[in-house]
Amino acid sequence: MGAESGPSTRARTDVLRPSLRPIAAPSTRRRRRWPSGLLAATVLAAACTSGGDEAARPEADDPAPALDVRCPDGSEIPDAPPAGALPSIDATSAGPEPRDGALDVGTLLPLSGELAFLGPAAIAGVELAVADLAEAGGVLGAPVGLRHGDSADGTPGTVEGEAARLLGAGVDVLIGPLASGAAASVLPQVVDADAVLVSPAATSGGLDALDGSGRLFRTGPTEALQGRALADLVRADGHRSVAIAARDDDHGRTVADALVEQLQATGGTVASRVDHDPAAADLGPTVVQDLDRAADAIVLVGLAETAVVLDELIVTDQGPRERPVYGTDGNLGERLGDLVEDRTELACMRGLLPAAPPEPGFASRVRSHDPALAEVDDAGLDLAAESYDAVVLAALAAEAAGSASGAGIAASMAAVSGGGTACREPAACLDLIADGVDIAYIGQTGPITLDEAGNRSDGRLTVVAFDADGHLARLGDAPAGS
Repeated sequence: MGAESGPSTRARTDVLRPSLRPIAAPSTRRRRRWPSGLLAATVLAAACTSGGDEAARPEADDPAPALDVRCPDGSEIPDAPPAGALPSIDATSAGPEPRDGALDVGTLLPLSGELAFLGPAAIAGVELAVADLAEAGGVLGAPVGLRHGDSADGTPGTVEGEAARLLGAGVDVLIGPLASGAAASVLPQVVDADAVLVSPAATSGGLDALDGSGRLFRTGPTEALQGRALADLVRADGHRSVAIAARDDDHGRTVADALVEQLQATGGTVASRVDHDPAAADLGPTVVQDLDRAADAIVLVGLAETAVVLDELIVTDQGPRERPVYGTDGNLGERLGDLVEDRTELACMRGLLPAAPPEPGFASRVRSHDPALAEVDDAGLDLAAESYDAVVLAALAAEAAGSASGAGIAASMAAVSGGGTACREPAACLDLIADGVDIAYIGQTGPITLDEAGNRSDGRLTVVAFDADGHLARLGDAPAGS
C-alpha cells in the first residue's frame, strides 16, 4: 500500500530501513524541471520504435558493499553483480562465398558504435550455431555459409548499405538487426531478395504491421510478451491493484495494453492508468496526481521521461523505497540512475529485461569460443542464446522445407518451433526431420513457439532490481507466455 504523509509514516519507514541515512521531508526536496528538448535527446534505454531496444541492458559497475535494508514488501534489496569487461570486435569477416542451393547466413549485428558492446556475444552465439550444424552434417547436404556485417547503431543509410552488401552476395537469412528501427529499415530489402530476417532483439509491436512482416521472425520476446510477463511478476509479488503510467506512443501502449490484459486475466485490477505525452510540461506532477495512491503497486512504462515521473513520486513519498514500483526494458538501465535526482532512491525498483540469462553450460561454451569473452560475466553475454536460436531455427526450417529460399524458410519457421516432437540439439532435430517427424525446437532460450506473426509466444526474461546504491542487479529469470 502507498505510504501516508506525515511524521508517523516517515518514522515507520525508517524502522524498515534502519541503516539508511535519514531522508529529508518532502518539502525540502527539489523537483527537477526538465526541458522537453532534453527529454527528446536523452537516450536512456530501449527506444523500441526508434531503434534502441538494446540500450536498456544494465551496464557493469563495481558493486558497493551491501546495506542491511529492506523494500516496502519486507524483502532485502539485492546486491549488485560483479563487473565484467566488455570486449569489442574490430572488423567484419568476409566468410565463404554463398553457394546455390545451400543455406547461407549473414549477420547484421553491431560491430562498431555505441551498441558494439552487444555484438561479440551475439556473434559468438551465431558462430556456435553454425559450428553445431556443421558437426551435425550440415543443412540441405552442405555446411552453412556465414559472413558478417556491421549494423553499427542502425543509422539510416548505413544499415541498409550493409544489408544490400550481404543480400547481394546471396545470403538467405539475415540475423539481426538488434534494434527495431533498423529492422524496419532493412525489411523491404530482405523481401525483395527473397530472404528471411530473424532478429534476436527487435521488440517493437509496430513491426507486425509492416509490409513484408511475413519474412520477419524474432527469437527475443516482443513488447506484448514483456507486458504479459511483467503482469505475472507483479501478481507473483502479491500485488492485486496496479496504477500504470505509460508513454503515449506505440511502445507504451503496446506494453501497457498487454499488461492490463494479463493483470485482469489473473485476477488483478487496474486502479488507474495515465497515458502521457513524454514531452509534456510539468510531466511529473501531471502524471503522479492522477495515479491512484491506494494501488498496491505502480508500473512505469516509458523511456528517459521515466526519471521525471520518478522524481515526482519520490518527493511525494511514493518512490520505490515507499511503494512497490516496477519498470520496463525501456527505462530499467544504469542510465536511469544518472537521470534521477538521487540514484539511491531507486533502491527496490524492479522489473524485467528481454534477454534471458544464459544457461551455465552454454555460457561456458560462449566464453570458450571467443577468448575476448573469457572474463565477461553473464550480463555481458546478453543475446548469445537468442542469436544461436535464430540461426538454428532458420536452419531447421530450411531443412524441413527442403529449400534455402526465403519463401521456403518463412513457411516452415512456425512448424519447426512447436507442435511436434521436442528436440534440443541441432543434430537430433535434423535427424527427426530426415525421418519425416514434425519437431518442436527447444532452444538455448527455452521453448520457441512462434505465432502467426513470427513472434515467440513463450520464453524467459531476466528479473532485475536496483540495489541499495541505485545500481541494477540481476536476480534470475522468469518464464513468459501462455
